[in-house]
Amino acid sequence: MPIRLSSGSRRHSRHGELRPTAARTLESAFAMLIGEIENRRVLDLYSGVGSYGVMALRQGAAFAAFVDISHEAEHRVAKALDHFHLEDRAMVFREDAFHFLHKTDRWAEGFDVVFADPPYEGVLPGALIQEIMDAGLLAHGGVLVLEHSKRHAPPEAPGLTLRKSRVFGETTISIWDHP
Repeated sequence: MPIRLSSGSRRHSRHGELRPTAARTLESAFAMLIGEIENRRVLDLYSGVGSYGVMALRQGAAFAAFVDISHEAEHRVAKALDHFHLEDRAMVFREDAFHFLHKTDRWAEGFDVVFADPPYEGVLPGALIQEIMDAGLLAHGGVLVLEHSKRHAPPEAPGLTLRKSRVFGETTISIWDHP
């Protein structure tokens, strides 16, 4: 089962449907993170098919947590993890991302890399970033990668430094550093 995804009929799907990250976007995001994945703890919020988290594990991440409310997403992530024999380095949570962020007692330490790919409509990127920071789930020295609509500028992120923001078609990848 190839994890490499290309744009297609479900790329700009309606709210509630899985919206896989295009292969070009995924590869470009990881190219901006060279040397920052290996042996790191990764959180993939709104994981969908698990593109970010699975790619991170394949590039040597020590652990990845996948969070998506969809039963289909849970199934597809589990299938990808099984296909690449990565189950022992991952946990999959079928729950709302904001609910997950409020259960901070699950983790003794923050994540080194947080990928967030929320629905372009219905989730305000600034509010999501604030919740991630309030939850303390992004470790100091960590990196936040947000996929969002190009129609919205990268939101203000108090406590974070915007490293880079790049547009790919209708999508923007914004990366912040947590000093």
